[in-house]
Amino acid sequence: MSSPQIDPDLPGIWIIPGEETTYEIEPDGSYHVADPAQPLTVAGDGATMIWGRTRLARIGGDGAAPLGAWRDRDHGDEWLFQADGTYLQRWSDGEKTTGIWVHRDSDYSLWTREYRGQVETDGARITFVLPSEPAVTYGYTADAESWILLDPETWDKLVEYRRPASDASAAPAHGGAARG
Repeated sequence: MSSPQIDPDLPGIWIIPGEETTYEIEPDGSYHVADPAQPLTVAGDGATMIWGRTRLARIGGDGAAPLGAWRDRDHGDEWLFQADGTYLQRWSDGEKTTGIWVHRDSDYSLWTREYRGQVETDGARITFVLPSEPAVTYGYTADAESWILLDPETWDKLVEYRRPASDASAAPAHGGAARG
């Protein structure tokens, strides 16, 4: 299987100015969406952690938190944080999501980015290949600082993404489990 064609200006993190959500494209075309990092507090014994407003209990693994398997004490959702910087979330209703994560010592936070699909480009169009929905194609332009989605029929501007300011909430783009 060959790798999809990706415009070299697209990999990295993007934002829509004024919104908190980040959008990330990996060099292999993986597309992730994320809310801001949340504070992470781990109990001294490593058996519990509080991530944002979510209380989690360790149900497997013995590595430094957040590595291992965790269960949300209030809702029953389960999280598996792996050393390669990927995670699997199994919701209490059985649905599963995957993504990438980074734990930053500098602000004691955990940032997850949910995998949404793959993107492919041909220089004029970008196609979002989604796991459970039909693929969607837009026109686009991109450079080092700006990515604009265009209506595929009229070529009217739909939305403009920008690179985030170089602050801790946006970096590192490909950090995985690296601690920063």
